[in-house]
Amino acid sequence: MGTRSRGTDSPLDRTIFDKGYSFKFFQAVKLLEILYPEQHAVGAHSEPAREPVRFTSKVSLEFPVGDIDQIALPAREGEPATMAVNIIGLAGALGPLPAAYTELILERVWKKDTALRDFLDIFNHRLVALLYRVRKVSRLGFDFNSPQHSSVARYLYSLMGLGTAGMQDRMHVADRALLFYTAHFARQGRSMAGLESLLTDYFGVAIQGRQFKGQWHQIADDQITVLGIAGQNQVLGETATIGTKVWDQQGKFKLRVGPLTTEELLLFLPGGTAFPPLCELTRFYVGSELDFEIVLVAKKGDIPAPRLGGAFSPRLGWTSWLGSRERDTDHDTVKLSPRLLSLVEEGMVAQ
Repeated sequence: MGTRSRGTDSPLDRTIFDKGYSFKFFQAVKLLEILYPEQHAVGAHSEPAREPVRFTSKVSLEFPVGDIDQIALPAREGEPATMAVNIIGLAGALGPLPAAYTELILERVWKKDTALRDFLDIFNHRLVALLYRVRKVSRLGFDFNSPQHSSVARYLYSLMGLGTAGMQDRMHVADRALLFYTAHFARQGRSMAGLESLLTDYFGVAIQGRQFKGQWHQIADDQITVLGIAGQNQVLGETATIGTKVWDQQGKFKLRVGPLTTEELLLFLPGGTAFPPLCELTRFYVGSELDFEIVLVAKKGDIPAPRLGGAFSPRLGWTSWLGSRERDTDHDTVKLSPRLLSLVEEGMVAQ
């Protein structure tokens, strides 16, 4: 059969051949394809002998208790492994042939005559191989290649806006991890509920959003009203403005992360491993039109008292609080801006 991709004494080899009955059918076939990568994919070649496994159907009047009866090593070098399956077959308790044929096969096998059983297994092999091939086409996880390199993944990346090489591998979040959330990114209309669902599932902590937070925007110098002969923008009702800032009620939203334990809080602070993915995922989902702020919520009773030189060294403005009284409720602890991410990348924030 050729050289295996794993050693013959590996635990996986021993288990799949010694206890093949304990595996699910589709799982076992994929493992055999991985163990014998030089062989053709199951059901994709006209010569079954060049596939990693040959299927037979167990002929019995008993109802099976599992997908597989047994998996046997190749009898000779160059031959495929043999898998006796219970899930499909022409004869047997679940087969379409009348029970009389099953009894005839069992009688002949008892007399050491396997000709009829072997003849039916020619067709059984093709039926089982096609069953696996149909499932493999429709299930991304059964593809021999890694999921992010499959043809289906290319379609999903295109729906998310990551269809070209220049758009990929630009975030701290692996592109492969985004495949699960394609439905969120493929929608033309983005919602707060979708963002909450995406972030909560990815980080495994509660994240809630609050819309219409509002913020002040600085007016550009060439748009400010200046009185006098050398002034500018002085026409009332057209170009004149009062002040140097304008309030935007719908241009910002807030993300409330937590309640968080001490360890989780450190991860979401600038310099932590969760802060860059949180900022980048949020920005990728909402686009560049909206601004946002992040509020980390400390779990009640979980923040230790600040002690210099301890394991939990206080960081001014982030992990240090005045007073030693324990709080009775969860409370908003730290407000962060995604603009801090650029400082982290420039090395101006300690990791």
